[in-house]
Amino acid sequence: MSYIELINAFEKWCETNYLPISSQLLWYKLISLFNKCGWSEWVTVDNQRLMALLGMKREATFIPCRDKLIKAELFEYRKGKKGSPNQYKICTTVFSSINSSISSSKNSSTKRSTNSRHRYR
Repeated sequence: MSYIELINAFEKWCETNYLPISSQLLWYKLISLFNKCGWSEWVTVDNQRLMALLGMKREATFIPCRDKLIKAELFEYRKGKKGSPNQYKICTTVFSSINSSISSSKNSSTKRSTNSRHRYR
């Protein structure tokens, strides 16, 4: 799944699933980190860095935001230990049905535009 397909699938998923704005922003920030890390399977990042990206000052505000992403199965999470930050892995299984509907709508719009071009020749 490409970066744009992932974003489109997330946007489509958000249309039918509730996720607070702060959790949505965290999703985008984590995806951006994955992009910067060359799409490695797991990304290691500490809470303080993520909180800074979100403009949050309290860990008590950040943790429920992160936990909503994990509960929604948008990310897998490994808790870090002292001196070793948390790890995150992107989960795309929740987008499976969305991807097929996006692909089929792309195909039908491509067919429509191709058909309309032939009509005007």
